[in-house]
Amino acid sequence: MKPAAASEPLTFRAVAIGLVACAALAVATPVSDFLLNGTWLAACHLPVGVVCVFVVLRYAIAPVIARLGRPIVMSEWVTIYSMMLVSAGLGSLGFAAYVVPILASIPYYATAENDWLALFGQHLPSWIAPLDERASRLFFEGGNASIPWGVWARPLLLWAAYTIALLWAMTCICLLLLRQWIERERLMFPLVQLPLELLRPTSTGPDGGRLPLLLGAAAPFLVHGVNGLHLYVPSVPHIPLFYDAGRYLVEKPWDVLRPLWVILHFSAVGFVFLLPIDLSLSLWAFYFVFHAQSLLLVVTGLPLGRSTGYATRGFAAYQMAGGILLIAALALWRARRSLREQLHAAMRPADDEDGPLSSRGAYLGLLGSVALLAVATTVAGAPVGLAVWFVGVFLVTMIAMTRMVSEGGLLFIQTPFRPTDLLVPFAGGRVLGAGAATVLAYPEMIFAFDVRASPMPSVMDSLKLLDSSALRRRGFLAPVFAACVVTMVVSAAAVLVIGYHNGAGTVSGWFGVGAPQLPFRRLVEQLTNPPDPDYYSAAWMGVGAIVVSGLHMLRARFLWFPFHPIGYAMGPSWPMIQLWFSTFLGWAFKYIALRGGGLKAFRTWRPFFLGLVLGEFGAGGFWAVVDFICGTQGHRIFLF
Repeated sequence: MKPAAASEPLTFRAVAIGLVACAALAVATPVSDFLLNGTWLAACHLPVGVVCVFVVLRYAIAPVIARLGRPIVMSEWVTIYSMMLVSAGLGSLGFAAYVVPILASIPYYATAENDWLALFGQHLPSWIAPLDERASRLFFEGGNASIPWGVWARPLLLWAAYTIALLWAMTCICLLLLRQWIERERLMFPLVQLPLELLRPTSTGPDGGRLPLLLGAAAPFLVHGVNGLHLYVPSVPHIPLFYDAGRYLVEKPWDVLRPLWVILHFSAVGFVFLLPIDLSLSLWAFYFVFHAQSLLLVVTGLPLGRSTGYATRGFAAYQMAGGILLIAALALWRARRSLREQLHAAMRPADDEDGPLSSRGAYLGLLGSVALLAVATTVAGAPVGLAVWFVGVFLVTMIAMTRMVSEGGLLFIQTPFRPTDLLVPFAGGRVLGAGAATVLAYPEMIFAFDVRASPMPSVMDSLKLLDSSALRRRGFLAPVFAACVVTMVVSAAAVLVIGYHNGAGTVSGWFGVGAPQLPFRRLVEQLTNPPDPDYYSAAWMGVGAIVVSGLHMLRARFLWFPFHPIGYAMGPSWPMIQLWFSTFLGWAFKYIALRGGGLKAFRTWRPFFLGLVLGEFGAGGFWAVVDFICGTQGHRIFLF
């Protein structure tokens, strides 16, 4: 990829501003996650915190910098935004919010009743997690205790290195797929549209070209403003944005349709408006297709199955798994020509490519990082085959999930399975063994359990943003990875400070109590009652792959075919449980606009719907600051 105007150099000023912004987010995110239990600032693929900080930089700080010296130019904004975007999730579910409590979990939550130490304690190398009872107890109970940095230094350093290796593998995959997705398939990258809109030069005129955007932002900001005031001043009326329609579904078999939540997320409506009409239709329509399947299974007496730790029922989870794996396979198949061309380029001695990394560097970086991850997992106690399975399946899954974000504009994604969940139906639970199951419990919970903050989709979005700028490609990755290192260090330290001062187990029911115990409760179940091969679940995986394959072929054969495989693969996942109604509204508005005025109406209304995103995210950031000042907890206005 050789953009003609990629000539502007990376500046020290942009890197410095980016690092300061990332460090600030790395503190604010654990404070919001643990202390406030409020809106998650970094737990989606367009993080609320990143948007809010970027707006402050763009419209409050940048004018001051311009008065004092040279204005911040487009290439510098790309650097700053990309540093924040890729690193933000590492301060939350992508690293710090899980790794610290989970590493401290066993010495504190192990009891004579649950028998954790007897069941799997012998399989835990001390360098994986600090098995110090006092250090763990003080972290969960607090009391302004001093932090035993020496106990934490080695395990956190090792897990940070593991995370960087995983991030490097994801980055290399994104670089290898970038040409196919941007130049040949021309994916939409909907989540990149808001920063591009904010960076667009304003047109001339009395409104500066921003009036539709500002009108769109005003609606959610006012609604959340009223609801926020209601929290502090109960006499202010509350505008309901949540309705539990499942309250009427109490009789069998209709109770199987629960939960059925009607939630208005303005930002989801805004992004869905940008999507192709077939994709937005499929996202909410297939949610109800899966509900119909649940009802049919109950009526016919077939089991629904289970997926430990997820809201998605087992039969649906395995359908989604089959569909997701096939989406990844199709993405790689479509990219075969591009991948082959880059492989040939990697074998040439000369390197005149103008990408962030040469083809040779991308291929060698991917192979090296995967090998390093597999060796590290093997040294920890997992057999080589299982280590390769975990790393390989996770990365393949993330290819599909990144595709869903790049093409489908999904604000957050979640797979209702872990890599080992896809092995057990075919080989049974005993194939893992106590040692491997124990070792894999850590990375599966930290990286694979909830991928809504995984950095891979953000890496791809940043590369798309880079492609839209004149910033010189070489050297772009260095500040991004520096931002990731700063975020991991600062956010992990912030979590430790919060824990030892306030008590992680007392301030956060999920991060301090539920999440740290979940992988080991599942591990106990695996070790005490290892499941036999489950061909019923395996068959549902096959169904998912067949349906996605059929949808793909129908779309290729009939241009009018109205359903998209991504909608099916998202199924009744946690994101769709929350977002189906907002997705329906976004589809309906887009449908009405196209029917009433065609593409001209869509272009006219596009800034307004981007404004919905900006207004809701801005309200989330505003109330996070107010809640922190007032010490208010549990005020979350965006996603669960």
